[in-house]
Amino acid sequence: MIYNEKKHNFKKYFDNWDLSKNNFVLFGASKECIQLIRTIKIILPEYDFKIKYLVDLDESALGNNISLYEINKAAYKSEINTDILNDKIFEVKSFQDYLNDKEQPKIIITSDAHYNRIKDTLIENNKIEDLDFTKYRKIAGVWPYILKKKTHIWRTDILLTEKCTLNCTFCNMYMPHYKNPKHKNINKIKEDIDILFKNVDYISTLHLVGGEPFLYPNHKEVFQHIGKNYRDKIDNVLITTNGTLLPKPEVLDLIKKHKFLVSISDYTDGINYKRRFDIFIKKLNEKKINYFTRKDILWSDFGDPRVSKYEKLSDMEMISHFNKCVAPYRGLSNKKLYFCHLNTSAVLSEILEDDPNDYLDLENTTPEELIKFDVGFIKKGYLTFCKNCNGCYSGIEVPVSPANQGVRPDPVLGTTIDQKST
Repeated sequence: MIYNEKKHNFKKYFDNWDLSKNNFVLFGASKECIQLIRTIKIILPEYDFKIKYLVDLDESALGNNISLYEINKAAYKSEINTDILNDKIFEVKSFQDYLNDKEQPKIIITSDAHYNRIKDTLIENNKIEDLDFTKYRKIAGVWPYILKKKTHIWRTDILLTEKCTLNCTFCNMYMPHYKNPKHKNINKIKEDIDILFKNVDYISTLHLVGGEPFLYPNHKEVFQHIGKNYRDKIDNVLITTNGTLLPKPEVLDLIKKHKFLVSISDYTDGINYKRRFDIFIKKLNEKKINYFTRKDILWSDFGDPRVSKYEKLSDMEMISHFNKCVAPYRGLSNKKLYFCHLNTSAVLSEILEDDPNDYLDLENTTPEELIKFDVGFIKKGYLTFCKNCNGCYSGIEVPVSPANQGVRPDPVLGTTIDQKST
């Protein structure tokens, strides 16, 4: 989106979405729904976030007297602020129930995976974006800023290393495309983290990734730096690993001490490392570390990053393509906050030239500029990398398997997509 002061003014937006004057319906019984409830309660504890009920398109999700973490089993279960809304009971209704509700409360869409489907359903029923419904990430950014002048970022990813124990062809960090993969300089990582928190008051999820994070020789030092200096400014510190490496006992103790969450991508059905994976899980259980495994991971091909396949689309068509992408992950690198972490890795791998349109310079920004950027206001209205990417949950789904290893074949020169983005 391109920011327009008259149309997108935060004060005007807040007046329409005033936390103290409205009842709200959360559309999407997802992990994003649970995290939004937690985040608002943590940052704005003195305000009453009045949720009348939840709505979901999946009939199996409907029901009464549902506790917070029963809404969606995929939600991150942070070990800090464990008393947040644990006693809160929710009701999940159908969209028809909402249409029958005479009050017609304002709707906050709280699903990434089904955002476009929900949005289309609302528009078909004459609902207007930012008047009748809005995105959860916009609420999570604007409310804290307007009410308490606090800058909140939903999620930021930090790539610790360009090296990995696997070589997945369709890796969304483009690991096979790094010609000379290297470990990130520890001092630069610390500087990135420090300048991030100089600009940001709170982050719902700080995500440490690779490559393989436990392959990074200084991962212990990164964990210590975050845990000691910034743990109270983060709800979830998430480490994503493939489970091929076993961290040292003192590293596991550090993860436990600072209440980090470990996400383990289980590729053992397609790649042979089951024995090592099981040992890793056993050690986490012995240390009583908070973790979850992701076995049934549905990978979708974002496209060959070397191919500018949407090059022939007009600017308006590119903005539409960007608006359909729901990627929640910002990327932190070299004191820059990239809107999309895939974009970050494309630059680091030298697939893509760095472009000031695609990032925010954290040494030269303001809180308002940061919030605008995080909720999707980009200079061009889209990222330059969008021309190379199918987008996240954008409706362009190309199922692929993590079992495929190695770089893709060289692209066909001149490959583009002429038709409008769907």
